[in-house]
Amino acid sequence: APAAARDLRELVLSANRIGDRGMISLAEALPKCDKLERLLLDRNLIGIAGARALARCLRRSSVRELVLGSHLGGNPLGPLGAEALAGALNDGMERAAADRATRLEALNLESCQVGELGAKALATMLPGSGVTLLSLASDDLGDEGAAAVLQALPPGLMSLDLAGNSLSDRVGQLIGETLQRQPTLSLSLAQNDLSPNLKSFLREVHGQRVRV
Repeated sequence: APAAARDLRELVLSANRIGDRGMISLAEALPKCDKLERLLLDRNLIGIAGARALARCLRRSSVRELVLGSHLGGNPLGPLGAEALAGALNDGMERAAADRATRLEALNLESCQVGELGAKALATMLPGSGVTLLSLASDDLGDEGAAAVLQALPPGLMSLDLAGNSLSDRVGQLIGETLQRQPTLSLSLAQNDLSPNLKSFLREVHGQRVRV
């Protein structure tokens, strides 16, 4: 990789329509960008093939913050793309082998069509990850997908965004248990289908830690 690329700390490619082909090419360069810690790729038409290529190379990179979605839009990763990226969360051994001092810490998958199955795939890998910030907002998780994620959070997670996922009171008890178990966690549940009573209760008990 050119010297300029090796020294790159942040790469912002939001809304560039790079697609899967562009993502595959970019992914191959990631392990050569020794100082690259922040990678913004929202709104790029990246699908399953791009997600798989990214996941393969991410584990040998220095990337700490990966943004594939935002409130402006995401990528059509779908459940299979999310499943591929789930594999990249278990990056401890491969990053150590590649002499990386960091792990992936922030992952934004807002509006990436993760779905219930994608959420469950992420949940299998989350406990062993180094993730401290995770956004799965507007991802069609439903109660089952959200429940899987809530039960699998790594102890160091500081922020979780589950806004806009059609969540109901069925996950209410689990939300309370999660906030109690992880006292440093902030949780967004905005734009869901929670009842006024549950919203009021969560606000009363957990204050500013929960956004409903």
